[in-house]
Amino acid sequence: MKKATERPAIQLHPIGIIHTPFTEVRNMTIQPIAAEVVKGTIELFPEYAEGLDDLEGFSHITLLYHFHRIR
Repeated sequence: MKKATERPAIQLHPIGIIHTPFTEVRNMTIQPIAAEVVKGTIELFPEYAEGLDDLEGFSHITLLYHFHRIR
């Protein structure tokens, strides 16, 4: 029997990749206001494409991301 204070670990599984022009962590902007002119793309893995159905009805989306090169 688990104690009430024990919680399962949260696991994140990527559903795509964010591509930007940055090649180094140094000087990379992370706040939108500092990156207004920076263009990037989001590559969604094909098996998740159906999740974007009817997305055009929304004004914003929220991306959760992990800086995989940060130590």
